[in-house]
Amino acid sequence: MSNDEDNVILFPKWKNTLREEGFLALQEKRYIEALDKLNELLQYNTEDHEIIIGKLMCLMELGRYQEAEDMCEEIIQNKQVEHHYQYIHIYLTILFQTNKYNVLMDIIENELASENLPDVLREQFLQLYDMSEKMEMDVVEKKSSIYTEELLEAVSASNHDKQWRAIVQLRSMGVDPDSNTIDLLVEEDIHPVIKTAIFCWLQESHYTRLVNVGKFGKKLTIKPHDIPEIPLTEAYKRILGHLHEVEQGNPTLYHFLEKLLYRYFYVHYPILPLGEDSELVAESLKIIGYQIMNQQEISPIEKHEKAIQYMEDILNCEQLYLSIIED
Repeated sequence: MSNDEDNVILFPKWKNTLREEGFLALQEKRYIEALDKLNELLQYNTEDHEIIIGKLMCLMELGRYQEAEDMCEEIIQNKQVEHHYQYIHIYLTILFQTNKYNVLMDIIENELASENLPDVLREQFLQLYDMSEKMEMDVVEKKSSIYTEELLEAVSASNHDKQWRAIVQLRSMGVDPDSNTIDLLVEEDIHPVIKTAIFCWLQESHYTRLVNVGKFGKKLTIKPHDIPEIPLTEAYKRILGHLHEVEQGNPTLYHFLEKLLYRYFYVHYPILPLGEDSELVAESLKIIGYQIMNQQEISPIEKHEKAIQYMEDILNCEQLYLSIIED
């Protein structure tokens, strides 16, 4: 019992000593030592504002930004916490220093919507937002130039995988395809899946000018913005309609045929099968599905010459699709 009493009596003095030593170490830029002492204080629930700020400063000075970021995120979840906006300000500083401009701008937009934000901070946040927006644009421009160069180098090297990865990166950044990339749509030696990716990229960019697309000896001049996505095309919906009985009787087979159809369209897109052949395409899909799943129901058109052509084309497109895209 006496030991417990001694601990209670000694603790305030020990706490004050630890606090003084911790802040002295911080002042003298001995950040590792300061962090150890401040962490020890926090371990005993001495979570006052100055100690938390001191720890955040140590983490930032030591380059341990992720830890500081995580710590801020945890604190600001409680908007009622005292000094909330000071923690927000530190959090934004960390995000700016780590080039996380998009996250920073999202946070600022959320805070600007609050009526409780002090006017002084509102002005500072707006300035920080403008700076971050400019920095993000500079980063995107620099990265897009790098990935565009990588794309064209991959084209020269006939490296389809690198072409695909470069396009995925560029699309995720929200930049528009340049003229050199658009010209790839008519190049004969460009993989059809790569051409589809570029065309879909143009659609995402709401590209309204005419472009030329060449695939499998066919050419088309269209406006990407005006072309519906694959599942919304009439040809796609019409073929799926012919598979309705399969959907009702064998959902597993239907799901397989639907994936097969989508990949078939993706490889050809935006040059789609003729509408009058929708039933024939559907029957060709069924035949492939029955054969792969070793079922006995074989369509009577199996020996139809055009059906055989469609079957060969569907299977070829399946290989082309999977050679680039891993589902």
